Amino acid sequence: MRSNTPTSSLCHAIAFVLVLLVAAGPVLGEVLYWGDGTADSKRSIGGGGHLVVFDAGAEGRWLNRVEMFGARYGGAQPPDEDFHLYVVLSSGAILAEVALPYSLWERGEEYWRDLPIPPIQVPQGFALGLTFDAGRTKGVFVGLDAGDAHSYSWVPGGEGTPVEEGNWMLRATVEDEPVGDPSARQLVVMNSGEAFFDVVQGCTDDASAIQTAGHGAIAASDIASVRFTAFKQTVPGGVAVVLVNGVTIEGQLISIGDGLIRIRDGSGTEREIPMATVLRLEF
Repeated sequence: MRSNTPTSSLCHAIAFVLVLLVAAGPVLGEVLYWGDGTADSKRSIGGGGHLVVFDAGAEGRWLNRVEMFGARYGGAQPPDEDFHLYVVLSSGAILAEVALPYSLWERGEEYWRDLPIPPIQVPQGFALGLTFDAGRTKGVFVGLDAGDAHSYSWVPGGEGTPVEEGNWMLRATVEDEPVGDPSARQLVVMNSGEAFFDVVQGCTDDASAIQTAGHGAIAASDIASVRFTAFKQTVPGGVAVVLVNGVTIEGQLISIGDGLIRIRDGSGTEREIPMATVLRLEF
């Protein structure tokens, strides 16, 4: 057990005192969670979401893995829509948003499910939020682990309401180095139910497979979908470059000149964007 106290509150009206349970593993790094890992109840929140506060132990560590204990309820077929995972700063601002298909969840008994993310660098104090747009006939039950509560009923951009029964069963793996490519932005969803972020580089000449940077060639027949807008990351003090084709690229402005706009995106990569392709800049 490690005791940690965050330096600031999630929102100005909420103060947190953290006593964080940490499980260490030689491969997974530090797995941050609350409680003993056993579900005591479960809940779905219609019109709201779930938020859990964590302490990474140091500034600038990498969030490499997120897991949640839960299960889908409703019809036999999952709804053709997304749920959303958020990485939230201690100020309440959203650092990153990941849109994931409902089809990742199976209906029935609760289980631990990996929620795919690219590596995300986080401050020492951060939180994970989830929204499912749940209703009476559609949603995901999230496990609750009884104990001192450090979890909230929450909506993005709002102030959380403490959950008295315990903590949402979320686990966050943090490490000093990224595991995987921080610039991966394409979500590949497989027919098997596996999903992961990668850099899609193209497809084979006969279109029978796509080529990725991290997983090599993947047969098209094994893929359910490839999503190109599943990940959004905010760059503090940055600029949004809106291209004439409708794509928006966010980053920190480096320079404008020689026919190029140079920015550093959320992964730390420097990018050169031809001015002829730019519709406007938003600061």
